[in-house]
Amino acid sequence: MKTITNLLTAVFALISTMSLNAQTFEMIKDINHGNLDSTPEELTPTDNYLFFRAAAEEQGQAVERLWKTDGTEAGTTIIDGGQENLISPRYMVSLNGVLYFSAASEYDGSELWKTDGNSTQLVKNINLTDFAGSNPQDLTVFNNKIYFSADNGTSGRELWVTDGTSAGTQMLIDLTPFSINGTPVSSSPKGFFEFNGKLYFGVLGRILFETDGTPQGTQEVKTINSTTGTQPVSFSIEQFTEYNGKLYFKANDGVNGYEPWVTDGTTTGTQLLKDINPNRSSYPHEYIEYKGMLYFVADNGTSGYELWVTDGTTAGTQVFKDINPNGNSFPNQLIKYNGLLYFKADNGTNGFELWVTDGTSAGTQVIQPAVSPNNDPLAIKPFFTIFDGSLYFSANYDSNGQELWKLTTPNMSVKTEKLATINIHPNPVENILHIETRHEINSLKLDCITGQHLQTWQNQTQINLAAYAKGIYFLQIQTPRGIKTEKIIKK
Repeated sequence: MKTITNLLTAVFALISTMSLNAQTFEMIKDINHGNLDSTPEELTPTDNYLFFRAAAEEQGQAVERLWKTDGTEAGTTIIDGGQENLISPRYMVSLNGVLYFSAASEYDGSELWKTDGNSTQLVKNINLTDFAGSNPQDLTVFNNKIYFSADNGTSGRELWVTDGTSAGTQMLIDLTPFSINGTPVSSSPKGFFEFNGKLYFGVLGRILFETDGTPQGTQEVKTINSTTGTQPVSFSIEQFTEYNGKLYFKANDGVNGYEPWVTDGTTTGTQLLKDINPNRSSYPHEYIEYKGMLYFVADNGTSGYELWVTDGTTAGTQVFKDINPNGNSFPNQLIKYNGLLYFKADNGTNGFELWVTDGTSAGTQVIQPAVSPNNDPLAIKPFFTIFDGSLYFSANYDSNGQELWKLTTPNMSVKTEKLATINIHPNPVENILHIETRHEINSLKLDCITGQHLQTWQNQTQINLAAYAKGIYFLQIQTPRGIKTEKIIKK
C-alpha cells in the first residue's frame, strides 16, 4: 500500500540545479489511488475550506465529485450531497462562506446548489421542463448576490440572479424576449466582471452590456461586432480585467479578429487597444495586473503564444518574454502569490512546468521540486488558487498521477525604515556587487526569493556573488539608521 501523502521539501533550481532557493512542495492526498489521475479542478476557497472537483474510480468508471480540504490529508474529503449523489460540479464561487455551484444529481439535470462543507442543498430547480437542467454558468459575485446565466426552458439562456434562497433566485431580465420557429432566442450573457459599481458582460457574443443589478439598469454599452441577426455569433466578449481605471477584455469586431479591447464604460471610450496579429487573431487571454503593468497571453503571428505586457497604450503593448523561441510556450493560469507572478508554461524542453516572474525578463524562470521525474508535470490545467497562505494547484510530479499539490513560500514583504539613499550596482550583477551609502554598513544578509537565508557579511561595502546561480535574491542592508531590503538579479 503506497503512502497517501508524499511530502517533498527540497532545494530546487530557478535556473540551474545549483540554486539554493528552497521552497516546500506537498501533495495533499492521492485521491484516485495508484498512478490514476484525480485531476483536481476549479479550486475555490471559502472561509474554512478549499473546494474543488476531482475524479475517482467508482465501479470501474472515473466519476467527478465535489471535494473539500483544509490543507491536510485527513481533512480532504468528498461532499456526498446526501441522497442526491451529486456529479460534475462546475462554475464554483464563494459568497459569505458558502460555496455555490452547478451540479447534476440522480433526479435532476445540472442545477444551482450550495454547501458550507457540512450541509449541501439545492438552491432552486430552475428548469422543470428538461431533464438536462438549466445548466447555470459563469457564477459571479456582485453586490452580495450571485449573477449567472441559465436556461429555464422557456426563455433560453438569460441573465439570472440569486441571494442564496429559492425565492430569491430569478431571471433578472430577458434580453432577447422572442422566439424563432417556436424556439426561444438566448442572449447568452458571458464573461461577468465588476467594474465601477456595475457588472459588465457580453451579449449575443458581440455586444458589451452593463447592469447595476436591476432590470432597468441593464443596458448596452457598445455593439462591438455589427453582425446582424438575433442568434448568438461564434464570437465572444470575455476575459475582463480592470487596470488603471479601465476595463480590458477580449473581443472580435468581425474585422480584426480576437484582439485586446479597452473601455471606460462609455460607448466612445470602448475601442480596440491594438491589432497584435494583423493577419488573423491574437486571442488575448489571462489578463492580470502586476507591478503597475497589465500582463496577458497572445499570439502575434511570429513568436507564437507568449507572455505580453501593456501599459495601456498601443506603443506600450509588446511581448514581455519569448519563453519558447522555437514555438509556443502557451503561458496560462497567471496568479500573484507572495509578491511574485506564477504561471504555467512550456519552454520546449520539459513540457508544461511551473514558472515565476518578478516582472523582469531575467527574473522569469521555471521552478520545480528537486525530485521531479515526470515530463510535462502541469500538462493538465493547474487551477492555481491561494488558500491559507499557500499556492494550491493540480500537478503530476511523482508516481501518483495528477493530484492536488501546494507550494508554500514565505511572504517577502519587508518593513523598511526610513534610510538615506543606498546605491546598489551593478544590478543585474554577475560577480561583484557594490553597496554605497553615507552611513556605516553593519551587516548584509542575502536571502533567496522564498526568504531562506543564504549568507551574511559584516562591515562590507561589496560582496562577491559569483558562486550563486542565476536568479532573484534579496539583500537586507542594516545600518545604524535602520534596515532596507533591495532586490538583486544574478545574471
